[in-house]
Amino acid sequence: MSDTHANTLGWLLDEQLGSVEGVRYAVLMSGDGLLKARTRTISQEDGEKLAALTASLRASGRAWDEFTGGQGVRQQLIESVSTIGLTTAAGHHTMLSVVTTGPHADVGLISHHMALLVVRLGEQLGTRERTPVLQPDGGPAA
Repeated sequence: MSDTHANTLGWLLDEQLGSVEGVRYAVLMSGDGLLKARTRTISQEDGEKLAALTASLRASGRAWDEFTGGQGVRQQLIESVSTIGLTTAAGHHTMLSVVTTGPHADVGLISHHMALLVVRLGEQLGTRERTPVLQPDGGPAA
């Protein structure tokens, strides 16, 4: 896999979120958990783990939303003893996730910067959904 910090989006995450007080690191991922970009403050391996974990949490959030009739998940927040995690939709089939430096980080400020980034880049952040390659007989490719 290529280095997801060296790409343009990694640089942009650093510029737009890496300098915000209270942000430990940020990742951009596809809806199915594939890492697209990360700030320099998280390793490639840990970025991939966070992307996969965030995708599973997002799936749980969608199930909760469906159960409660919420009409769509905009943002998720996980608050633990020592940190806060924020995840927001960032384009078609794409999510942006931020982990804070501590439990007293300014979540409103961080969310605002996340929203600005998403609005600024809009469709450029989108990811095409992966679809299985089918054989001529209609079965999945080996």
